[in-house]
Amino acid sequence: MKPRIHWLMTLVVALSLVLGACAPAATAPAEPTAAPAQPTQATAPTEMPAVSTEAELDAGFSAFLGRMENYNALKMDPFVEMLAEDPAPFLLDVRQPDEVEKNGHIPGAVLIPIRELGQNLDKLPAFDATIVSYCGSGWRCTIAMTALGGLGWEHVFSLKDNSFTGYSEAGYEVAPGMPPEAPSLNAASPDPALVAVIDEALSNIPDGWGAITPEDLAAELAENPDLILIDNRTPAEIEKAGSIEAENTFAIPIEEFINMKSEWPADKSAPIVAYCGSGHRCTMAMTILWAYGYTDIHSLKGGFGAWLEAGYPKIGGA
Repeated sequence: MKPRIHWLMTLVVALSLVLGACAPAATAPAEPTAAPAQPTQATAPTEMPAVSTEAELDAGFSAFLGRMENYNALKMDPFVEMLAEDPAPFLLDVRQPDEVEKNGHIPGAVLIPIRELGQNLDKLPAFDATIVSYCGSGWRCTIAMTALGGLGWEHVFSLKDNSFTGYSEAGYEVAPGMPPEAPSLNAASPDPALVAVIDEALSNIPDGWGAITPEDLAAELAENPDLILIDNRTPAEIEKAGSIEAENTFAIPIEEFINMKSEWPADKSAPIVAYCGSGHRCTMAMTILWAYGYTDIHSLKGGFGAWLEAGYPKIGGA
């Protein structure tokens, strides 16, 4: 019997192996997979709005630079004559409220501090109206003039000859304290995309309004070999008067500033100082570069004239 039992057990084992081989193999747990992507509409590349806005900036500032007369710098005597005209110019005061409260204002002026200008464009007149911006010395009103010119206002001037301080010291009429709150006129409709860009630039004007003194510039040139100088004078001025010596310097006349945009530094975070003869044109250039996203740009206070008066050297010139 034992051989028969052994034979039966062997047969059972063999059958179980055959049946096991024929059975389907156990499957491993599936790896988790991402849900199928839902079909979506194609969207425009994110850089396109920036490209479009830059083209609009080009057009706006090119038009502004092309129509300016005497760089839209208004001296005191012509300004006082304008005040007697009918209609009188729209007066835009871009000082800080505490300055106005302390020193008064030109009668009829509308107060919009320079950093808040982009948020209060509804208080300005039509694009073809004459606007005279003023501040304490003539610096901030040049920033305002340039920004508004780029947005489409066609006749914007900045009061020079020390601006409000010069006006007051000359004995002209000054109204005490703050002017009445300006009403919303909604007389002009600048492009919203450009308004957003200009507002961003003006809202982030640094302390000191972007000005650098000759003394600070001299120190920067000695300490920072990467500093870039942009000379906004004409070639004739440079040939006659000379220029500031620097390793990285570019001559870009303000009249051609947009046309020569390819000459601008590629790095928008690079340290840059713009200068001209007196500080007016280089402040225009600084404002334009802010609008294009440059973050470390300053304007030489008093320009090349102040540099020479401070006793610093030059190269070239007659």
